[in-house]
Amino acid sequence: MLAVTAAGMMLYGLQYLGASWAFAQARPDYMLVTKGQLPGELELDALTRSLRSSPYRSDQSGAAFVQLLRAQQLGIKSVRALPRLIAARHDLRLGIAASPADAYAWTRLAVAEAQLDDRKQAADALAMALELAPAERVLASMQFDMAVLLWDNLGPSAKASLAQRLKWIEGIPELHDVAAGNSARALRDRLKADATR
Repeated sequence: MLAVTAAGMMLYGLQYLGASWAFAQARPDYMLVTKGQLPGELELDALTRSLRSSPYRSDQSGAAFVQLLRAQQLGIKSVRALPRLIAARHDLRLGIAASPADAYAWTRLAVAEAQLDDRKQAADALAMALELAPAERVLASMQFDMAVLLWDNLGPSAKASLAQRLKWIEGIPELHDVAAGNSARALRDRLKADATR
């Protein structure tokens, strides 16, 4: 009986071994992609498959990131980018279900939803990202760009979060360019206009 139980446990573990090995081999490639080193389409597709095969559902967000990058390479509004954006949205939802506090995934979901012309869902995702990580430096620029695009769809709490975030970045020297950028200026103007109504 003990041998049968041990064999069953080994077979159960083997189903995760292949996926874990593929993901472990893909991890260095994924890190290069996150740093801006983009390989060709075949390599990105192989990387996406490896990330999707990870036993950790939160890694679906990494697969989505690769899909979003490929959609940008193809031209976001091109017909060839549409399946990539749809796949990214699906992968992000899976990743968020496994890791609901991932502000990066929520921000990327806002991007994917906006590109797929669902501004309500995009605004909701952006509001969640702002709530989860109000002091995340890396996301500030992308979130400001998205906020300008989605301004009319954002609720009062998201707009208040953006106002706080704008004040916060003004005191951070390495975010000077973001604070002085077009999106930050546009947001300040819109906040002022809303305050005078």
